[in-house]
Amino acid sequence: MHIESLASLDLASIDTLIFAGGGNRCWWQAGAISHLLAQHWRLPAQLVGTSAGAAVAAAFLTSGPQVALASCQRLYAGQARMFEWRGLLRGRLRYAHRHIYPAWLASFIDADHFRALRQSKHRLQVAITRPARWLGLHGSIGIATLAYLADKFLRGPLHSGLPHRLGLRQEFRALHDCSNLGEAHALLTAAGAALPFIPARRIDGEYAFDGGYTDNAPLPPQSDHEKVRTLVLLTRHYPKLPSLFRANGRNYWQPGTRIPVSMLDCTVRATVLDAWAMGERNAREALTNGGLRVG
Repeated sequence: MHIESLASLDLASIDTLIFAGGGNRCWWQAGAISHLLAQHWRLPAQLVGTSAGAAVAAAFLTSGPQVALASCQRLYAGQARMFEWRGLLRGRLRYAHRHIYPAWLASFIDADHFRALRQSKHRLQVAITRPARWLGLHGSIGIATLAYLADKFLRGPLHSGLPHRLGLRQEFRALHDCSNLGEAHALLTAAGAALPFIPARRIDGEYAFDGGYTDNAPLPPQSDHEKVRTLVLLTRHYPKLPSLFRANGRNYWQPGTRIPVSMLDCTVRATVLDAWAMGERNAREALTNGGLRVG
């Protein structure tokens, strides 16, 4: 993959904004985009996201990221641990994520917000993962987890091709095409279903789980013209890459350093405010030094 450093990017030229997944790291995206919008930038009409990135994107189209952040803090504040160890006595470990994540989504996407979203000019494409037919659900999860760990610890490519080669399929679903609020919640929950923390959901009769298992920064099919007008918001920090760069025709923006938050922590100890503050700071710096321009 050819990487080209970008000295400056005019955000007025961006038609598609892609929100990578990353659990709590996605609060960096929320802080960064909130700051840009406060500087009179307008959100592009086309949004794409997976996992918590899809949820953050949805927050911008519904109650707003500040409401989603406050709800996250409230839910985490009542949680002392991520696991309920007493469940082991019954042979079942209970994960707090299973009730926190759906409750969080419901807190900022209600029926009125969903109706408004369906009538909005903005469109959000949500990426989910379908199991490899020859591996089944659990085999697919195992293979996808190994591929993720290899990418994480070996600093693999921005977009891993291994899950696709093994038969996992990434599928894009438009949130506004959901017929009701329940379907919308199910789609967003499936997109963030990182097993074993959150179980897979059935979407149209087939299992679907976290879209980040196939590609943490999901790329929908695009023409060359659409690629150059796309900005991908990463949540992983790649020390050898510049803050702003272009790869295979698309524009990328990554955090200035490692985001100071645990990806999966859903307890009172989670430093989500630090992740948000870093996003605001990186956006402010990018505007000040001319790396980003709002038009």
